[in-house]
Amino acid sequence: MSYNNLRGLYVVATHIGNWDDITLRALEILKNVDFVISEEYKNGSRLLKHYGISKPIELLNEHNENERSIEIFNKLIQEGVSAAIISDAGTPVFADPGTNLVDMCLKNNLKVTPIPGASSLMSAIMGAGIKMDKFLFHGFLPANKDERIRALKKIRNLSDFNILFLEAPYRLKQFLRDLILVLGAKRNAVLAYKLTQPEEKFFWGTLDEMRIMTENLPKGEFVFILKKNESYKKNFRRK
Repeated sequence: MSYNNLRGLYVVATHIGNWDDITLRALEILKNVDFVISEEYKNGSRLLKHYGISKPIELLNEHNENERSIEIFNKLIQEGVSAAIISDAGTPVFADPGTNLVDMCLKNNLKVTPIPGASSLMSAIMGAGIKMDKFLFHGFLPANKDERIRALKKIRNLSDFNILFLEAPYRLKQFLRDLILVLGAKRNAVLAYKLTQPEEKFFWGTLDEMRIMTENLPKGEFVFILKKNESYKKNFRRK
C-alpha cells in the first residue's frame, strides 16, 4: 500500500503505555501526513521523537477546540494537505477533543480515515473476565462532588448493565468513596490499572475490597468496570 500523497484527516490510535502497542499502519501515516494534531505539544513531540518522526504539531484540546477546529479545517481544505489527529494515549476522539473537527470534515466531504489500534477500554474488557454482551460506556464523572453524586444516583438504576468509567489517575480514592456512598460497598467491580505497562494489574472484588486493595496504589491511569448487579436481579425476580 502506498502512503504517498495522503489527503484529508486521519484519526490515528497510538500506544497506551507500551511503545510497541502502535501499529505499522499508524507509523506510516504519521510519517507521511503533512502535520500532526495533538492535545499537548510535549506529549505529541515526545511520541514522534520516540518513533523517529519529525512533523509540525498543531494543538487541539478542550481549551481551544472550537476555534482551532475551524482553523485546522480551513488549512486542510485551502492547502489540500493531510493531518493525523492523535490523543495523549490510545484511541483519539473518544472521550477526547476532536469530534468537532471530524464532524466538520464529514459534513464538507473531506475524507476522514480511522487508523485503529490500541484502546484502553478494549484492553480492560479483554482482561476483565466479564461477559460483555451488554454494557454502557459512561466515561468521566463530573469533577464537582455534588454533581458526581447526582450522576451516580442515576447510574444506580442501571443495574442490568456493566458500566465502564474513565477517571483521572489522582482521583481513584474519592471515586471509590463516592461509588460506595451511592451504590453500596458490596457491588462488584474490576479495576484495570496501568494497562500495557510493566506495572499492569487487574483488581477484582467488591467496592469495599477494591478500596482496601488500592489504598496504597501509586497514581496511574486506569479503567474501571462496575459489574451489573446480579443480586439485584435475583431479588427482583423473587417479587
